[in-house]
Amino acid sequence: MAVATVSAGSNRDCAQALSVRQKGIVVAGKPIAVVVGATGGIGRSVVNLLADGYALCLAGRDAVALKSMVTELPDAFHWQVDLATSEGIGLVPPELAEVDLLVHCAGVFERDTIIATPDEVWRDVFAVNFFGVVEMTRNLLPALRAARGRVILVNSTVVAGSPAGRSAYAASKHALRVFAQALRQEEMGNGVRVTSIYPGRVATDMQRIVRRFEGGPFESERYLAPDSVASAMFFVLSAPPGTHLADMVLEPTDPAIS
Repeated sequence: MAVATVSAGSNRDCAQALSVRQKGIVVAGKPIAVVVGATGGIGRSVVNLLADGYALCLAGRDAVALKSMVTELPDAFHWQVDLATSEGIGLVPPELAEVDLLVHCAGVFERDTIIATPDEVWRDVFAVNFFGVVEMTRNLLPALRAARGRVILVNSTVVAGSPAGRSAYAASKHALRVFAQALRQEEMGNGVRVTSIYPGRVATDMQRIVRRFEGGPFESERYLAPDSVASAMFFVLSAPPGTHLADMVLEPTDPAIS
């Protein structure tokens, strides 16, 4: 996998560059991007990055938060889905006949030993981090093929190892990695490009949960900023024709963070 360190930079500059890039491609209106997990830390940064250049479908389970975000965006609508139960995933909005970009940001974290992690926790983690992603992607594949679109999956550097005490989370992310690799190979002939982004620790609410489990302080300044993860997508989307950035790893610049 390619390794890159991306600073937060200016999301406004990235969005403007994307907007200019897309104007020559889309004739009738903006391209359409679906952001799954739009109300989370990384999801909100992705939405801000894409807002100028794309018509946005904000997907997630918190309808109130989604509706609030939509009111602040010029070209956006929401799609209420719950990856944990598959509720709403099959109800693809009619606006999504073609999808230029699908970004998966949703995820959950659980930490415990294998012997202490009950079956239902394993199922819950896989439901959100893997099975929900698979189902939603499969439902949107016809629209992605129609637009010759892109899929970006936010994974985790946890796939680099098998850390003790977080096996359910790590296993779900390993499964997501294999899914992305298979999807990439199967859909390349249909014009759909698939990229996995593997961030290290990111300063989000999920990281607060992680640090609480680990018994350490939450030090946001030492982690990747959500904007940095979103900005990495700018490089993926700006890849020249005929090229494909398959994997990108993002690590904090603090060498003590792992």
